[in-house]
Amino acid sequence: MLKYFILLIAFLSLVNGHGYSIYPPARQYVCISNPKNSIWWPVDGSGIVDEFCRDAYTYVYNRNGQSQEQAVKQFTQKNEYAVLIPDYDQGFNALKNAVPSSLCSAGANDSSLNFGDKSGMSIASSWPFTTLQCDSDNHMCKVEINYCATAVHNPSFWEIYLSENYDPTSSELTWDDLELVSDFGNILPTHTTHPGCTSSDAYVFTTSIPMRSSPATMLIRWQRDDPVGECFINCCDVNFSTSAKFLSVQK
Repeated sequence: MLKYFILLIAFLSLVNGHGYSIYPPARQYVCISNPKNSIWWPVDGSGIVDEFCRDAYTYVYNRNGQSQEQAVKQFTQKNEYAVLIPDYDQGFNALKNAVPSSLCSAGANDSSLNFGDKSGMSIASSWPFTTLQCDSDNHMCKVEINYCATAVHNPSFWEIYLSENYDPTSSELTWDDLELVSDFGNILPTHTTHPGCTSSDAYVFTTSIPMRSSPATMLIRWQRDDPVGECFINCCDVNFSTSAKFLSVQK
């Protein structure tokens, strides 16, 4: 009985939303942070100026009977790209089984379920990328992850996956495209005043990832160590440079 009570309390906490990557910026954060992207009017999404964000909107809008209510959730719920993996301690297979597709939407591709349909963030499109500075000698790139925490969850752990030989403009990301490049145990939150964070808490940590020969997609997994096994997944599109001067965001 106590076990089910704990599960109920943990499940009820899901409604609060929990976080998103500010740097590198997650796809949904890129879309919602541009004030010129009008997700409310016109209802068909034609007021969204960024093509990739408009593609995401219209994809969900059309597959749900031209429902604006469903299409906007992938933007308004930027901190709720989540999936439940109660058997997360079984490793990668548990993750893959819980999120078999729509990886950049944390598997949320059904409007009738708890996390809704956010599948537009997983479609092939001209997603913009953030350019990372890399070492020309060892071909490694140091990245300071800045993850806005609208709710703090400890204990938890982190995994960073990076695609290789994958073109986000031509196909949806799959697990076969990804390589686990770094992982971290329980990280404590820190205070933040970042204007893009809707909370005063963030998880900030530095990781090193291998340089790729072409743009890649970074998948950040934040996994709670709790009975429900709540997991948050964000996709960030990145490029690589060994030059001291580069544009931080390119399209």
